[in-house]
Order: sequence, then structure tokens, then C-alpha cells
Amino acid sequence: MGFLALGLVFCAFVSLSDSYCFFSAPTLGAKHCVDGNDNSLHLPGTTWTSSGCLRCTCFKNNDMRCCDRMGRAFTETEGCIVKYDYRTCTFEVVHEKDSTIKCKYGAVGK
Repeated sequence: MGFLALGLVFCAFVSLSDSYCFFSAPTLGAKHCVDGNDNSLHLPGTTWTSSGCLRCTCFKNNDMRCCDRMGRAFTETEGCIVKYDYRTCTFEVVHEKDSTIKCKYGAVGK
């Protein structure tokens, strides 16, 4: 019982230290990891970037770990918007109507 409690505490610290990553357990009998964005199959030992800009690794036991490569931005300037480019896994924050206005923003993740 003590090991279970210790394991739960450890899991809490892992999630606090890297909140933009997640683990996915394999389906019973699966021989591949499945990318949740496009349902593509990946062999154990491979790493790829998904169409949603997640960097994923399929481990030998078919556990999968994915981390956000791009981060997510939020604007602090009225009239500014975030434009995400999922081909390059980048974003820019621009004013919707006036490109000379500098946008104040923050980002989380990555």
C-alpha cells in the first residue's frame, strides 16, 4: 500500500514539472502506437511530430509520450490574434487591423 501512495505522489510531481506532456497506455494486444490526431500507426522505438505539433515517442511496450512542440499563446492587447502555423509548429501574434500596433502576449508550454 505504501508503494502505491509513493507512486501516486511521484506521478503528481511528474505532471507538475512538465504539464504539457502526457502519457498514453497501449491498447491490450496493440503492436503499434496510435497518433490521436490522424490515427496513424507508429512502431515502438520511433519518434514523430503529429499534425497537431505534438512530439511523440512510442516506447517498446507501446506506451506513448507526447509533448507540445509549439506552446499556446494568449494575447494581452485588444484587437490582437494568435496565428498558428501547424506546418512549422510556430505562431505569431498580430493586430487584426493595424500591423504597426505591437501586441503584448504570453505563451505557455513548449
